[in-house]
Amino acid sequence: MRTLRALSLILLGLSGCATTERSPSPRASQSSSPQTSSLRPTPALTRARFTAQNNPTTLAGRGEPSLEEADRPAAWVSIDGKAGKFREREGRRMIEWVVEQPVSASPTFRVEGYEPLLGDARDFKCVLRTLDSTEGTEFMYGIAAKAGTFAQGTDYSLLNPGDNFMIRNGLTGDLVREIAPLAPGTYALAAGLRNAKTKKEAAAVTYFTVVEAP
Repeated sequence: MRTLRALSLILLGLSGCATTERSPSPRASQSSSPQTSSLRPTPALTRARFTAQNNPTTLAGRGEPSLEEADRPAAWVSIDGKAGKFREREGRRMIEWVVEQPVSASPTFRVEGYEPLLGDARDFKCVLRTLDSTEGTEFMYGIAAKAGTFAQGTDYSLLNPGDNFMIRNGLTGDLVREIAPLAPGTYALAAGLRNAKTKKEAAAVTYFTVVEAP
């Protein structure tokens, strides 16, 4: 089982998302041509306050969240307001949180951390990459909030989260203003949430799918 420290190294290296088994090679992507986005970060109407008994990890039968065990995440990333589900494969606990319902091509994301372990964590970074897509090119972006500016329980645009974020093309190293709408396919978002004061951090991996618009 990979530890959360290993996931953090993956985030730093922009090398993609982590799982307990080898992921398929990324294929698809969109270009990063600038677009105009009017979406602004908005706080959730009701911020989740998780307890030892009431949190996605414990409710999935994994036990209390941990900062050391990758299969007991202490942070969770929802996409377009949709929560994920943990899965097992051949008796092994997979670390990714899978959003089963399709999301939009320009989705939002929301991050929640387990406050009893993390406290008020305000540093965030993630890697967004394709796992499978209808288009055939490789896709990877690193997204990082400016130090101390990230707000848990807030809905951000994944493609253009705002001025407090930096977006870097993980393949070319170029900084971009925003990411183009996502092509149909399956994506992985490997995220890190950190409390700079206590140095405590948690990692989360979310899989989600974009489908063709009707």
